[in-house]
Amino acid sequence: MLRDTADDKVAGILITDTRMQRIHHPYDGGADVFLTTSDERDQMRDRHVDWLSSHPSGL
Repeated sequence: MLRDTADDKVAGILITDTRMQRIHHPYDGGADVFLTTSDERDQMRDRHVDWLSSHPSGL
């Protein structure tokens, strides 16, 4: 499923925890991650800094 998303064969995939509090939305060229708190977001950002966009806005 993730490979097909990366290859733009499928779209609209959402991966969530059982309570739908955290969402991973992969797409060809990247992914969006929605977390429950800004602290959790900051921890994820710091852990995966090499995955972030080099664009000044971070997008």
